[in-house]
Amino acid sequence: MLSLRSCHLVVGATGLLLFLLTGQYMARVAGVPELPDSERLLYRAGHIYLLLACVANVFAGAAMKAGEPTGLIQRLCSLLLMASLVLLGWSFLAEVPTGALERPAARLALYMLFGAASTLVLQAAFNACGGRAGPPR
Repeated sequence: MLSLRSCHLVVGATGLLLFLLTGQYMARVAGVPELPDSERLLYRAGHIYLLLACVANVFAGAAMKAGEPTGLIQRLCSLLLMASLVLLGWSFLAEVPTGALERPAARLALYMLFGAASTLVLQAAFNACGGRAGPPR
């Protein structure tokens, strides 16, 4: 069974491959360079969102120490990070080509990325204070 660290690295690396493939798709199949500005920017935004989720997963995997146990909060945040990449891939393939400004899957994925990052920052701050609630005594 893959460790959480390995899962992040595999998901992130697979996402980076998807990022490269979507770039080629935009240039060679969808004709993005010739599209009107609004449609071209939707494709580019979706493409960059994919990169954001890939990098977040690679960094999360790289930051974990092999064999180190993970807590519930870290596992939940990891799930959010990995699921966000899947949702952003779906958004690029299904929502971006419609040209609609409202992209519910992308919005949810970006909220998931923000939530995971914010939660991990708060957890780190809590741990830096000695794991106690309230001011130090």
